[in-house]
Amino acid sequence: MAKSDTFTEFNPVKEYVAGKEVERIIWTTNVINKCVEALKQGKPLKATPFLNKNTKLLKPELVYRRTKEEIEDYIKCKKDPVYFASKCFLMTPEGLQACTLRDYQIDYLHHLQNNRFSIFLSCRQSGKSTTTAIYCLWVILFNTDKIGLILSKSGPAGRDLLSKIKDMYLYLPYHLKIGTMKWNQSEISFDNNSSISTEAFSPTAGLGKTINFLILDEFAWCPANDVEQFYNNIIPTITTISDSNVCIMSTQNGFNLFYKLWKMAIEKKSMYAPFRVDWHQVPQWNKKLKIWEKRTQAWKEEMVGILGSEEAFQYQYGTQFSASDNCLVSRECLSKLRDNTELWECHTDDMVEAGFNIFLQHPEYLFWRSDFDFNELRTGFFILCDDLAEGAGQDFTPYNIFQLVDKDKFRHVGRWYANSVDIEHAAYEFWLLVGQLFNGENSIWSLEWNTYGGLFYNIIMNLNEPDYDIDTSIRFNYVPNGLEMSNFVRYKKTSIDEQLASTGTKQKRTSKYIPGIKFTAGNKNTACTLLKLMFEKDQIDTTDLITVGELENFEDKNGNGSYKASFGHDDSIMTFVQLPMLMQTDKYKNLLEDFLAAQTLQNTKNKWSNNSYSALYDYDNYYNSFNTGYDYNNFPQ
Repeated sequence: MAKSDTFTEFNPVKEYVAGKEVERIIWTTNVINKCVEALKQGKPLKATPFLNKNTKLLKPELVYRRTKEEIEDYIKCKKDPVYFASKCFLMTPEGLQACTLRDYQIDYLHHLQNNRFSIFLSCRQSGKSTTTAIYCLWVILFNTDKIGLILSKSGPAGRDLLSKIKDMYLYLPYHLKIGTMKWNQSEISFDNNSSISTEAFSPTAGLGKTINFLILDEFAWCPANDVEQFYNNIIPTITTISDSNVCIMSTQNGFNLFYKLWKMAIEKKSMYAPFRVDWHQVPQWNKKLKIWEKRTQAWKEEMVGILGSEEAFQYQYGTQFSASDNCLVSRECLSKLRDNTELWECHTDDMVEAGFNIFLQHPEYLFWRSDFDFNELRTGFFILCDDLAEGAGQDFTPYNIFQLVDKDKFRHVGRWYANSVDIEHAAYEFWLLVGQLFNGENSIWSLEWNTYGGLFYNIIMNLNEPDYDIDTSIRFNYVPNGLEMSNFVRYKKTSIDEQLASTGTKQKRTSKYIPGIKFTAGNKNTACTLLKLMFEKDQIDTTDLITVGELENFEDKNGNGSYKASFGHDDSIMTFVQLPMLMQTDKYKNLLEDFLAAQTLQNTKNKWSNNSYSALYDYDNYYNSFNTGYDYNNFPQ
């Protein structure tokens, strides 16, 4: 709307005076308020600023003059959607209410403002529709040429969100309004050439339109058969527009396209910036006291009792993608794990600072938890579990690194994880990694004896030979003595399959053991059951986002104890399945015995170092005088 430097305020009320009066019509908030009062009193107007006699909608192309204070307020609103939200009102069952934002709603508005592509995972009753409506209105009011489209799981759901936007606009102060071009149930548009509309969801929704602002509401609930086709049709077109925005939001509904997009976002593998709101962040209305109260654990337990189960609670209020009773571990256990998850990083600088400047072909695939102290590599006790894939871009090959922290308690500290490295190069990477960090008496290594197990083991043995693969002979600069093959955990053969699997390895075929575990239907079921108990008893500590994501998806769909990924991958979690079986082996029992002895020694040293009599005794020589077989002051460094 244009503004004039000098003007005479227009009197909108038609008065009968002699002579012909000629005025230039320049509208102000004060003038428009006079119009409203005049209409309430039944007085006719000389001219009207209103569209279709609706006093809350202005005609397009009005000449409007804002006061200095209104201009300052307009600029603040244009710069900050949170400030703009303070000007918005909502029609509720209790009447017209000012929008009062919660902390996470403020964060979400700033999140949307700062990210072109956003994905929002929300619990129910979080007010996500209200927050999104505020942002949508802010975008189309303060930007020209924004063409927005709302798509939801159904036509009525999309119209509900548009209705919220319209209600907010109606109760804005006049100095924040602009001329209205179109106003109906499915579309609103303004004279700044911006508009927002809604359609019923279909595979072809939005096609043929020039859309640069897309809102996908309750995306996880859109028809599964159509959603991928729709997404593949519309997203490539929108993302090529330089100032386009895509906002995806939903509650969880199992493992579908929304889950896939969310998972990629939190793993930083896509253009989307993730945002999540959990049940405990949302306040609960106390009807008696008429106040909002923080949701507590006691509230959750009450709701679990009302709904009948933890799974039902998570389905109604949680943000976990699987609410299935068939998941390996309970919802409560998963919730505890997820609260501490993080996206692991390489932490190369931290390794170098601790004195571990190691050489790898693919260091970009080696990740560590953020709170791991790399100095513990010198004195700690470690277990490596491997699961092998062909490296053709499908399944992953993970080497998961566990630190023994107490009797039968494990801390997941590191992971090498790739799906584009073939078996030969993956074996070379394992040889280098283990040889530089874990090639001593304080570690053991467990290998899944699957299709590639024998080949992998043979390559490892061959790499110990100086005349094998001369092109990589530089490896001996980093691992001069090769790997100690006795550190591989050997498992008992249980069937002819294991005997056939061992064919071709450099060992006697008559041996009762193979250097890896062969999972069958029987022992895998047993291992999964034992792993469940380990997680439930807090015997395993992991913060790895990838692994916990796989665990959420690790289900027994047929009810016969055959656990596998119901969606995506389970490569990392399958290395965890080795742990219960590994704990039954002599190799693990010997490692545990050494760990406990070292722990006892350290505790005794700590006790004596604080004792005034410690100087009278040479405790180290006293301890090493026993025939333990180990000198605990000379662990391999």
